[in-house]
Amino acid sequence: MDNKESLEERRNFSRVKIPNLKANFKLLNLRTYSTYLEKNPEPIEDISLGGMSLKTFNNLETKSPVTIDFKIGAEPYTVKVFGRIAWIKQVQEQDYMMGISFSWWNKEEDKKIVKELISQYKKTE
Repeated sequence: MDNKESLEERRNFSRVKIPNLKANFKLLNLRTYSTYLEKNPEPIEDISLGGMSLKTFNNLETKSPVTIDFKIGAEPYTVKVFGRIAWIKQVQEQDYMMGISFSWWNKEEDKKIVKELISQYKKTE
C-alpha cells in the first residue's frame, strides 16, 4: 500500500478538486487577526467537509488556529470556516502546501453549500 492510499483510508471525508476555488486565511491571534496573511486569494488544492489543502508563502506552525473564507457561485457567496493547521510542507524555496482541519463553520448554511458543491464535483471525477 502506498502512502497516498493509506492517507485516503485515514480520512473521514473524501476530498475533491474544484477548479478556480480560492481562499483567504487569517491566523487567529490578537496581533494578526485583522490582517490576511495572503494579499491575494490562493488556489485551494482540494477540499472536503473536514478540511482543505492550499498553497501559502508562509511557513506557519501546525495547530495554529485560522479562519478561512472563500467565494462560491456566479453571484459570489462567501463561506467562512474556522480550523487549525494540520500540516505544512515546503514544496519550493518560498512555497508551502498547508493542510487545514476544519473545527467549526460560521453558519450551518455554509456547511450545506460546501457539501452540495463537493457532491457535484465528486460525480464528475
